[in-house]
Amino acid sequence: METPNISVAILTNNLHHAARDKKCCLDLNIKNVIVSDELDDLLDPIKEDAVQVVLIDAAVKGMDGASCLRALRRATRSKLLPVIMVTTESGLQNVVKAIAAGCNGYVIRPYSMTTLERHLQMALETTSVDEVEVEQLQTAQELVQQGRFDEALQEFSEIVEEENESTVWFNKGMDYLHRQKYGKAIVAFNKALALNAMYAEAYQGMAHAYKGKGDDANYRAYLDKSAEILALQDRLAELKELFAEILQANPDAVNPYNSLGIDLRKRGDYPGALHAYTQALTLTPKDENLHYNIAKACIFAKDYDRAIYHLEQAASLRDPFPEATKLLAKLRAKQYDGLAQAPQTTAADAGQAALAMDV
Repeated sequence: METPNISVAILTNNLHHAARDKKCCLDLNIKNVIVSDELDDLLDPIKEDAVQVVLIDAAVKGMDGASCLRALRRATRSKLLPVIMVTTESGLQNVVKAIAAGCNGYVIRPYSMTTLERHLQMALETTSVDEVEVEQLQTAQELVQQGRFDEALQEFSEIVEEENESTVWFNKGMDYLHRQKYGKAIVAFNKALALNAMYAEAYQGMAHAYKGKGDDANYRAYLDKSAEILALQDRLAELKELFAEILQANPDAVNPYNSLGIDLRKRGDYPGALHAYTQALTLTPKDENLHYNIAKACIFAKDYDRAIYHLEQAASLRDPFPEATKLLAKLRAKQYDGLAQAPQTTAADAGQAALAMDV
């Protein structure tokens, strides 16, 4: 394994595990290994970029491994830091919990050197972006420092002109998680976060270039773009966590995206709910309750034409479907007031095999 200038931090309250992990890291030619049983001891080195990878055991001082990982992500939210769980906990619920918390790899003890090396390499590779784009980003940042703002803007623009595929990779990760392909899920989520982080950094660089040119309007505009992408990063992490909780509660769920959509709609996240329902359609395209749920989210988002379409689909798939036909009649008559508070029923009314209705 090529590990130039890599420092690894190990978090564990188990002395035997600490000794084993440190020896393996040193045998892999990692230049520096820090060991601690408490997260707070490592936050400063991590924030100062003195640590490039973190290994977290099943338990550290005062908390379990997953809780430690969540605390680490909260404390270093601006950093795309590879974190690998190295644990004796092999249960699927534990793996899902770790993925929800934001792990970039999952190693089960006892492990071989080859296994640890593979996971370290994967975590490092999948949390970084394409080398060409990294070099281009660095070049653009150097041009800003040199005062060559127009040249810098050209370099940044070439990066962001490509479509940000972070949501594509995120959706792949959700699908792999649903199908219990956890290794692939971790890789997909890693790529989603890395791509999003690169775009945020590029837009921030563009903002600084415009500031150097004295263009305050574009400076503020591109800072806002960077902030929007960072907000998306947080939102994707929240979606992943909620989706994992749904899978933990019901691993055999026919369509967990439907449950996710209902939860998001009730939280007031209508775009998120519609996104989840769109994913749900790929699994169960002919479920009338799913079309009804999409219509309900569209009504809250005031997208009445789309709501009508999905209510028509729902009514055609189940006849009678009084809840759908009543809503449809009101929408066609443009009686929008109070629609979001219309009384609903439960999934039991539609039969055991149907998905849950949004109530």
